[in-house]
Amino acid sequence: MILAINSAQRTHELALVQSNKVLLEKSWPDAKDDIEKLTPTLKGMLDELGLDKKEITQILVISGPGSFTSLRTGVAFANALAVGLNAKLYSLDTFELLRRKAALASPLLVILNAGGLDVAIRHEHETHIGHLSTLLGKFPHKKFSVVSECNETQEEELHGICLEKKWKQIKGHELQTLGETILTFNFHGLQPAKFVEPIYIKAPIITKSSNKWKQ
Repeated sequence: MILAINSAQRTHELALVQSNKVLLEKSWPDAKDDIEKLTPTLKGMLDELGLDKKEITQILVISGPGSFTSLRTGVAFANALAVGLNAKLYSLDTFELLRRKAALASPLLVILNAGGLDVAIRHEHETHIGHLSTLLGKFPHKKFSVVSECNETQEEELHGICLEKKWKQIKGHELQTLGETILTFNFHGLQPAKFVEPIYIKAPIITKSSNKWKQ
């Protein structure tokens, strides 16, 4: 059985998949409470299905970019669970996750908030970081589809650019769920890992405590 863990997006997801079937999925908005949420949510899903966690043989975790606290918690949970269950561990970055959720063969731009006013745009295998309008101005007025997860201001700006360039914006309800994405792509292009490190677009800013015992 496959367990998929996504704490990299604004909506967090757990999915259990087996024998080309999504057994059960749960999702919840990011509230920085995954330490308290992940274990009971997974236990509840397994109990609902009448399954034991020992039946989990493969774990897929979304490695980021994403919110520092939530992403770190989800990745640590996956690492610990993989060791405890002796399960094969795989990771997928957020850009590739959104590309797979869109499930499009047409030219696709994946756009994520990069902190502050910046975004990160991935086109094919190249990632560019900077201001949204500056980066998108380099792309021609040809037929692109766009999938994004940015802040409200960036999304409004992106909507105007897409209208002007006649690009198709793929909305949340048009995307596959985490479980559906696994059914569509399985582990294509992924290799097992002993340990997954969270990925950040920019190094997280951590304020050191003035208490020398906490430093």
